[in-house]
Amino acid sequence: MTVEDCLSACDQYTYAGLEYGRECWCGDSLAATATKASAESQCNMKCTGDATELCGGSNRLTLYTHNSAVKVQAKFAFAQHKASLTSSALQSSTSSLSTSSSSSTSSQSAMLAKSTAKFPRQSSSSTSKTTSQGSSTITSTRKSLSTTSKSSTHTTSTTSKTTLLPTPSQTIGSYSYLGCANQTSPIALVGMSKTDSKKMTTEACQKYCLDNNYGLAATQNGDTCYCGNGLQSYSAVGQKSCNVPCTGNNTEVCGGAKSLSVWNSTSATIPPTTVKAVGAYALQGCYSGSNIIKAASHTSTTGLTVESCVGYCIAKGYKVAGVQDGKTCYCDSKLATTAKKESLSSCNVLCAGNRREFCGAYRKNLVYEYDTSSVTNGVPKAINQPNEATTTANTTSSA
Repeated sequence: MTVEDCLSACDQYTYAGLEYGRECWCGDSLAATATKASAESQCNMKCTGDATELCGGSNRLTLYTHNSAVKVQAKFAFAQHKASLTSSALQSSTSSLSTSSSSSTSSQSAMLAKSTAKFPRQSSSSTSKTTSQGSSTITSTRKSLSTTSKSSTHTTSTTSKTTLLPTPSQTIGSYSYLGCANQTSPIALVGMSKTDSKKMTTEACQKYCLDNNYGLAATQNGDTCYCGNGLQSYSAVGQKSCNVPCTGNNTEVCGGAKSLSVWNSTSATIPPTTVKAVGAYALQGCYSGSNIIKAASHTSTTGLTVESCVGYCIAKGYKVAGVQDGKTCYCDSKLATTAKKESLSSCNVLCAGNRREFCGAYRKNLVYEYDTSSVTNGVPKAINQPNEATTTANTTSSA
């Protein structure tokens, strides 16, 4: 990780922040808990990709603001995060290029918790920066990175991988390549997973996921396969760190150390599923009743998914999320005592944004609640369950 890497990755966001010498975070606004550090020397960790640069510190961010004029870097420290949501849950509203586990993400996720961008916005703006050494302020002039020595080095290092697959337009069997996505903690795909240190290939992963009725197949670190029907809301394609050859075929790319090579199946035989978990938000069941979760609401007739609803509620600071009638997302601090639990099969309307997932039904919510006990070491306990067509889909939302 270098400052240039982070600024380039966050070019289409308002803020870019570096922490622990190896993590990059992007967002559009700062959390209310963000405070300026008492001394700039607290941002004292050298960047892993360039020892002449500083990339934040322990629970300290080196922060850049992206405008059209010259920017002055600020460094922030954060008060202990006392909200009910953990840092890994708050990551749903940030874009991360982290190269470490979620155990060291409390400060940056709290700081950038207000960003609601799921994917980088399209923009023609470009970036660059100049730095001064030590703990002094770093000034960033956002121009072009393409002529810097760091970019040249990076380009050279990736040239050796040009013989590896996949390419963005590639199709294998019924799967097409979506792109490289960041892995998250809890993990980005919670359907099934397996590891093969000797024989993992893209095709083997795709077959494994298709055999278990999942539409997304993703490989990581050369040897691990993940399946699911939707990426967690804080994982998004567009990363550039998928460069590890598959253990079973060194001419194929199987993700990166902290990234996923994601493939999407066009097979019509994959049944829709009731999502078991999104991050640390575990499925509670199908509930009916008036105003059972309505402290905040968000409606999307074209893009709603279970993952996007949970991400929306996390950004608003709520512990309970509910999807209803395929197109509406509700949030609240708790489920109302008047909520009546229905059979899971009665929440059978497909999500408007992902026809492989169920999003409640007319006046019925699929409810997800924040529960740290649902996750162990970054892995939801709901993982490794085949997708079985236990619910008959109602493909038309009720009016």
